[in-house]
Amino acid sequence: MDISTLGEALDTFVPEIMEHCGTPGLSIAVGAGTEVALARAYGVADLATGRPMTVDTVGPTGSDCKPYTGVAALQLVERGVIGLDEPIEPYVRVVNPHGQRPVTLRDLLTHRSGLGIGMGNFDRVPPPPLGEHLRRVLEAGRSDAYGGTMVPFWAGPVGARYQYSNVGIAVVGHLVELLNPDGVTFSEWVARHVFAPLGMGSTVFPRAQHPDFVPAGLLARRSTGYATLPGVRLPLPPLYPGDYPAGSALSTPSDHARFVLAILNGGSPVLSPELAAQMVTAQASGGTLMGPQPDLSVGLVFNVFGGEHPYIGHGGEYPWGWTHFTRGWTEDRVALVISANQFDLGDFGLSDRPGHAAARLVAELVTAWVHGADPRPRRSLAAGRSFLAGLLVGDRLTTRLGIASRPSAEDVARIAEEAVVSLPWDPEAFRQGVGQVRLTATPLADNAATVRRELPGHELALLARQLGVPGLVPRLESSPAVESSPVVESSPAVESSPAVESSPAVESSPAVEK
Repeated sequence: MDISTLGEALDTFVPEIMEHCGTPGLSIAVGAGTEVALARAYGVADLATGRPMTVDTVGPTGSDCKPYTGVAALQLVERGVIGLDEPIEPYVRVVNPHGQRPVTLRDLLTHRSGLGIGMGNFDRVPPPPLGEHLRRVLEAGRSDAYGGTMVPFWAGPVGARYQYSNVGIAVVGHLVELLNPDGVTFSEWVARHVFAPLGMGSTVFPRAQHPDFVPAGLLARRSTGYATLPGVRLPLPPLYPGDYPAGSALSTPSDHARFVLAILNGGSPVLSPELAAQMVTAQASGGTLMGPQPDLSVGLVFNVFGGEHPYIGHGGEYPWGWTHFTRGWTEDRVALVISANQFDLGDFGLSDRPGHAAARLVAELVTAWVHGADPRPRRSLAAGRSFLAGLLVGDRLTTRLGIASRPSAEDVARIAEEAVVSLPWDPEAFRQGVGQVRLTATPLADNAATVRRELPGHELALLARQLGVPGLVPRLESSPAVESSPVVESSPAVESSPAVESSPAVESSPAVEK
């Protein structure tokens, strides 16, 4: 499919997605093959000045930088400095009190060391050097989440299960700093051996996103982050993670897409084909490991998803103002990266936080394109939304209540004309939707087929959210036995996201992306 069709679809859908999610600015890059094939930016990087979001605007990656740390460590494996399955205790004293064996680099890169979930050890001032910070954290043996009262520092034995850990990835960064043959800091090693070979000129991995550690020109290109609540956008004071190899990088979507494409295409020029393949290949299976998604596994840092078009995912959040999202289709060799200057403060489930919801809705469009579909809307979004509303109303007036006759044409016309709506509205499309409801012996399956035919999944994902029925989407994707239609709404599927993958957030279980 011509990528220009994807560009047209993004230009149509993204402004509506941003308005729906309250996202100030969004920057997107799509890589195909070996090149960044499309880059788009929408909205504003700073609300106070009106500075626009551009493809060169820099944003915090949050935890989406963890794969950089993973590659840096694997470069040392490649050089024979440390083994993937070698105990790390001779270099950094990380001893799991639950046993049953020593912690290895592979354990850290698959989040199976037994270390529990933490927030990233943030503070209002830049952190001390990494070794000093980790010494304090490991000696204290206490999670930073709500003063250590919410989750244990050690959550179980080594290798027992997946437990997302910022501290674990910080330890990986410290190993890079201690063992690299150049004798340089972690930040300098990554700059020399990851970013420079890939031409990632707008990416840095500093100790802190602070003038003391980031070039002034790059820091000036950073978007302003906003903590959001419905109708509220707050530019909160800066915070800095002590576990900085787990979340302090700054980049652009195009730069990050170059990195993901390198891994998808065999690792060159930063990693050997064998180790690059391990990053995107399941090291442990899903199910009990990662929660309710049986097609999800963990590779080295990346989450790995199966299916007809298998993909990897990660993501991140940087408090309190930014969201980052990555998806890479391993066989199609396509990478999607999204940066938004939004981090919602509400108690949404991770995947439904507005910043992540916006990224996931954009990902629906790109997924359709990767699968060979035309992502452009079949009808105007106003008409699609009105049609879906008509299907819902038609169902509620008939099959939901077991009524076998349709409402009169006069009733339908009156509803359409007297409707009070805050979104663009198409009365004729609404009337058509009411008339499409199937009064058959199997209304669930038949009405679901109507929805699929009239509203492709990537359109339905946005329209259903705008109408307040997001549960339509997972239901429509389920098996025919429970297939739904506008008739049955359910709560959205428990989707994990790159974010807790990423994040400082512990309101939800560690994610599964993205």
